[in-house]
Amino acid sequence: MLMNGEWLGNLVESKPLPNLHLEVSLGCNISCAMCTFHDGLKKFQIMPLEKLKKIKSGFENFSQVHIGDGSEPFINPDILNIVKYLYGLGTNVSVQTNAKRIRSYADAEAIVKSGLMLLSISVDGATDETVKKIRGGLGFSEIAQAIELINEAKYRLGSVRPYLACNAVAMRCNLTELPILTRYLLEHNFSSFRIGFLELRQPNKQLAGELLIYDMPLAEAMLEQVKNLIVSHPSPMHFDGDIFKSGVGFARRENCTGYKDRLYANYSGDIWTCYGKQRLGNIFDDGLDAVLNSTEYADYVQVVTQPGNTTCAQCSFCKIMSLDKITDHFGRRAIEYYGMPLIEDSLEYAKSGSDIRKFWQNQALN
Repeated sequence: MLMNGEWLGNLVESKPLPNLHLEVSLGCNISCAMCTFHDGLKKFQIMPLEKLKKIKSGFENFSQVHIGDGSEPFINPDILNIVKYLYGLGTNVSVQTNAKRIRSYADAEAIVKSGLMLLSISVDGATDETVKKIRGGLGFSEIAQAIELINEAKYRLGSVRPYLACNAVAMRCNLTELPILTRYLLEHNFSSFRIGFLELRQPNKQLAGELLIYDMPLAEAMLEQVKNLIVSHPSPMHFDGDIFKSGVGFARRENCTGYKDRLYANYSGDIWTCYGKQRLGNIFDDGLDAVLNSTEYADYVQVVTQPGNTTCAQCSFCKIMSLDKITDHFGRRAIEYYGMPLIEDSLEYAKSGSDIRKFWQNQALN
């Protein structure tokens, strides 16, 4: 049974308020070739719990605090105490993780007891071979062990929380495993499944051959299988595959509410709006309440709500949110590096039925 987009709010009875994306760390404990967020991979930076505790109010203005969009939260040793602190303030907290550091029942029990609302786990396949190839050596069996430990802890403690969600990045090497992964998620009490697709944000001739633009019929067929599996299963699961719908990016651009839907705060406390367009202040120096009620934020909202304003006209975020154009697959840096003539040659090469991976391998030799 496929749930609609309001599934999470209904589950936790949250108010229709914006989200705060809070990064409590900088860095990651794995290295994925597709990721552009792991600068300073082994030079971890963290947000200390004691620093966060100085903020006593302001979190009530958000429907939830989401941790872990651009870094691995569990490299921060304070992560579960941070969740507990926010939970104690009445805040719904979700965490995005690769699950590498969930290795024992004690780890899982601590997560369940923290008050965490949603645990979102990145899983990009259903076999060790595929997931290790994508996730920097982290295998499916390791992630599955973490999932089973969480479910065991929830069962033993009689808790429905944290709800489980999964994010997958679709690429040619894992397409046929997505239905298998879907069955696994349905059988292991997942409440949500989101599938995005690989966009080549920087030059990488190995990843270029994995772009869905070279095999869209198979991508569409696999997506349909995923939907059918979810709809026919007795357990409800929210599915987000909107990124595959034609025209979604342009529709979002025309109706963008990013300036009020979510704010972003990094590990040092700097807070931004509109996907990094405007720095509003620092939550530790200024206080979260003061930032939300600042003239800087009010002035920014006034600017971006004006039709045809230059800030929104220059925004590229929505342009990468659907499959409408070649540039939905090849990002700006990759296009600048390879040039459109070579990319168009690659599309013709794929149309001929030849192995596109060999095309890009040959480019690496030239």
